Amino acid sequence: MRELALRWLILFGTATALLTELLSPFHLLRRGALAGAWIVVLAVGAVYLYVHPPELRRPKIRPFEGAIAAAILAIAFCVGLAAILSPPNSADAMAYHMPRVVYWAQSGSVAFFPTPYFNQISLQPLAEYLMLHTYLLTGGDHLINLVAFLGFLGSIVGVSAISAALGLGGRGQAFAALFCATLPNGILQASGAKNDWLLTLWLVSMVYFALRRDAPFLGLSLGLALATKGTAYLFAPPLLAAALLVGPGAIQGVRQEWRRLAAFLVGGVLLINTPQYVRNLRLSGSPLGPDSAHGDGVYRWRNEHPGWRSTVSNALRNLSEQLGARSPRWNQAVFRSVVRMHDALGLNPQDPDTTWPWARFEPPLNANHEANANNRWHLLLLGVAAAVAILRRRRTWMLYATGLLAGALLFCSYLKWQPYLARLELPLFVAGAPLAASLLDWGAVKSRTWRICGTIVAVLVCYFFADTGRRPALENWTRPLRGPRSLFVTARDDNYFSDMIQWDNGAPYLEAVDRTARSGCGIVGIDIGQNQLEYPFQALLREQNPEVRFVHVGVENASARYSPPLPLRPCAVFCPDCAGIQKKIAMYGDVGQAVTIGHFLLFLKR
Repeated sequence: MRELALRWLILFGTATALLTELLSPFHLLRRGALAGAWIVVLAVGAVYLYVHPPELRRPKIRPFEGAIAAAILAIAFCVGLAAILSPPNSADAMAYHMPRVVYWAQSGSVAFFPTPYFNQISLQPLAEYLMLHTYLLTGGDHLINLVAFLGFLGSIVGVSAISAALGLGGRGQAFAALFCATLPNGILQASGAKNDWLLTLWLVSMVYFALRRDAPFLGLSLGLALATKGTAYLFAPPLLAAALLVGPGAIQGVRQEWRRLAAFLVGGVLLINTPQYVRNLRLSGSPLGPDSAHGDGVYRWRNEHPGWRSTVSNALRNLSEQLGARSPRWNQAVFRSVVRMHDALGLNPQDPDTTWPWARFEPPLNANHEANANNRWHLLLLGVAAAVAILRRRRTWMLYATGLLAGALLFCSYLKWQPYLARLELPLFVAGAPLAASLLDWGAVKSRTWRICGTIVAVLVCYFFADTGRRPALENWTRPLRGPRSLFVTARDDNYFSDMIQWDNGAPYLEAVDRTARSGCGIVGIDIGQNQLEYPFQALLREQNPEVRFVHVGVENASARYSPPLPLRPCAVFCPDCAGIQKKIAMYGDVGQAVTIGHFLLFLKR
């Protein structure tokens, strides 16, 4: 059943990518055409299942596994409820995940468009393709967050399947699922609009099909991962190598099958990623697009001078972020320890070559926010499991742990440190679930006394981890289910600003939307040169005027070439955080007189 679920998820992701790219050149990404295409796909799938019905066995669930399943279902219910009740509202969703969906939907194509913010066009698009399909078929963003929730559920299934493939019993498989479902950062992300959970699903599927030596689905899994998020290029190679090398006779098997495996891996990657590679090559000369969000090198993602110094520094600082607790004293002690280690190695923890611009390394936090919430207890268990594997010389788990560590080191060697990288490490934590579960799988122990002790320890650990999932499931800072800002008592439109409280600009957005809607303008220009958080304006204006179209104005980078031959002339221009900037006032003076709304400027035709 688990393998069948993973196969259908892979086929679903592949169908989404292929349908999007096939309909896009003809500007057929519209509700009618997309619905017809999916009806055909579903009909083919139904016929296949009718002709080749799967042989499913009813699983035998023991009380221990049943209790774990109940805990997972409770967490999943809370997460799914928050995903449905809340609009997409993370800062990244406001800046590029959702705006790219809006521009694709109004053009009926995923072709590049002019934008000051290259993330909207050049970053891997598969998660947003899924969002686009729900956006078009439902007429809005009410189901957008279910994309991450799907990745969450699929990954839980996937890690239990990996555990079975690696020889763990029912208890180990159940605990691997619980480990995955209770990751605090994972719970917080699973109700939002980020793409880390979808990437995690594809990487987990890749590991599983690599263990099963299923070359076609292995290739598709890798292709989907690389089409979802750039960190897949760092995580996938070591995880894939570890999965191919574990098990008796694995090396000999890889030697015999390497040509077939390589062919399907390359084929899967190219089948799904070639269109985006081509678009990026035409824009920047690189298949992955520009090396920074604005193409100017200021917010460059990679370390300026990769090497052991940057890798060690980033590893220490990333580890520090995962160790944050509620005790300020503890957090200060962690911070001072990391600083002392930097000093001993002759490293600078604030080195601008390895640190995100304007970020500063400080004591870790115990946040309940999807961007930087940590998984410290899960990390501790992973460390203990890796140490036990080494001490007991368990080859399979040593290789598996090595793959996880190599992925973490590649991550640290390439990406500059910033205080919001914890969310990007989610795939490694999830992929580590089987390793953690190996500690609690006592089914093969012959001694009755040791089995009883192992059961007691397993029950306590499971209870502890289930309890750690309670707070993030109910008290997500941006999508809470309880408290004064609960999704049950706040208006949905107000929740677009839940991740923007520090800027206190909800009222200016609402006023700008109201003025633009009352003007009756049908083509609205948006200048995001100063502030990229444009989606709240788009979403709220479309609620009042569903026919409105948006176009970026003030674009001066290489993407300006994608402007249509006859540019749309806006009758209004919205320029967030442009108040007092004379250049902007002069630039759009022909549209209308500038109206200052907080830190925003709004130009409306007279």
